[in-house]
Amino acid sequence: MDAKGSSDEAEMARFSEQLVEMHRAVCSYVDPVVKKEEPEIKMETEASSATKVVFMNAFFNPGMMSPRTPLLITGERIATVQDVMDEWRRNFVLFSDWLRALPEFNQLSVEDQIVLAKNRYGPFHWWLCANWTVTAGCEGVCYSNGAYFPKQIEAQCIPDVKGSSSRMYESLSLPIKELQLDETEVVLMLAVILFSDEVTELPDLSQAGKDHVRTVGNRFVRMLHHHVNSKDYGENLKEQPSMESGDETSNVTESQAAVRIAKMMILLSATTNLVYLTSDNIQLMEVLHVVPSQYLCHEVQLIHDSYETP
Repeated sequence: MDAKGSSDEAEMARFSEQLVEMHRAVCSYVDPVVKKEEPEIKMETEASSATKVVFMNAFFNPGMMSPRTPLLITGERIATVQDVMDEWRRNFVLFSDWLRALPEFNQLSVEDQIVLAKNRYGPFHWWLCANWTVTAGCEGVCYSNGAYFPKQIEAQCIPDVKGSSSRMYESLSLPIKELQLDETEVVLMLAVILFSDEVTELPDLSQAGKDHVRTVGNRFVRMLHHHVNSKDYGENLKEQPSMESGDETSNVTESQAAVRIAKMMILLSATTNLVYLTSDNIQLMEVLHVVPSQYLCHEVQLIHDSYETP
C-alpha cells in the first residue's frame, strides 16, 4: 500500500473514532432536574405555517419537547401509554442533539437542515430502537426509559394494528443480533442512514444540499467499508480449510467483509420499509400538535390508531 492509501485509511479510522465519541457524548447528555410547568407549545392559525414554525422551534430547541433524561436501555417493564409518548419525545431530543452535533449536518443551510431532519427521524428512531432491543434482550421495541413495547398483541397497552413492533423485531433486531454489530458499526450505520441516497431525492432539498448529502453519505459508506474490512475475522478463519498462501487468506477475509456489508445494507432497506409501514396517511399534528407527519414513528402511529379505534 502506498503512503497516500495508508494516510487515507488512517484518516477514515480517526473519523470513525470521532463519530463514536460524538455519539457517546450525545447519548450521555442529561438535563438537571427542575420542577416547573411544561411550556405550552402554541399553534398558529394556519396549519402549513404552524407546521413550519413549530417544527423549527422544536428541532432547534428540543428542550421544549422533553428533558434530557438518562437513557435507560434495559427493557425491564412493559410500556404504558405514558411511556410510549415519553419515548417519542425523548428520542426526538436525542435525534436533534445527534444531528446538531454532527459537523457535516451543520454545513448545510438551515433550510436544508430542516428538510433533512423532517425526513430522517423515522429511520433514526427505528435503527436505535432495534439495537436497544438487542442490548436489552427484550421481546419487542426497547425504549430509552426502561420500558419496552411488546410484540405480543395481548400485552400491548395500545393495539399495534400494523404489526410494526413485530416487524422491527424480525427484520432488524434479529439480524442485528446475528451479525453482532460492534459500536462503530452501529454508529456508522446511523450516519449512513441519516445521509442516505433517499434524502437526495427530496424535492425541497436545494441542489447544493443534495450534492453535500451525496458526498457526505458516500464518505460514511467508505468509512463503514474500511472499518468492516479492518475487522479481525480470525475466529471465522479457523473454520476455513488451512491456507498456504497469505493472498488466499486475504481473499477469504475480503469475502467475509463483503458479505457482512451486504447484510448491513439489507438492514438499511428494512429500516426504510418500517418507516413506510408507519407513515401512511397520518396527521401527526393532530396527535402531538408539534411536528409534521413526514417523520412519524411507531409511538405516534400507535396513539393515532388508538384514537381511530371505535
